[in-house]
Amino acid sequence: MQFITGLQGDDPRYLKVVATAKHYAVHSGPEPERHSFNAVVDERDLRETYLPHFEANIKEGHALSVMCAYNRFRGEACCASTFLLERVLRNEWGFGGYIVSDCGAISDIYRTHKIVPTSPEAAALSVKSGTDLECGNVYSSLKEAVAKGLITENEIDRSVKRLFTARLKLGMFDPPQV
Repeated sequence: MQFITGLQGDDPRYLKVVATAKHYAVHSGPEPERHSFNAVVDERDLRETYLPHFEANIKEGHALSVMCAYNRFRGEACCASTFLLERVLRNEWGFGGYIVSDCGAISDIYRTHKIVPTSPEAAALSVKSGTDLECGNVYSSLKEAVAKGLITENEIDRSVKRLFTARLKLGMFDPPQV
């Protein structure tokens, strides 16, 4: 928690930087298989082993960002898991920041996890599940996803608001003297 505070600072109005807790969650499979691995743990192991440090980073450290992992968890890609991102992170813990993918994790959704067949579907699924920002280039297909009716502009706006809130907290739109 002190590390997060050290990074983000203690100014009541501005952050120095955005601290990102990663790799959420259950990122413990064999490293060579991280782009295709499906972690299956029971609820007790999840709650006692894998989630406590993330919960503390959010509730006590107030990290403004979380990076979702490459792997799948119980069959869902971590960056497209409504269970992990919406139910646990946002609803149970009250996380109000933004979620960013690990680099290439969104393309894994259709390339290696085979959850959906195309990049527009992977982009739409990820944003709808709560991943606001992508490290990669799959989100460039969001325009196509909107045109195909896979996602609405309002659903994308939810992510844009979270991202711009972080930028506001960094003072990016304020005069330099402030």
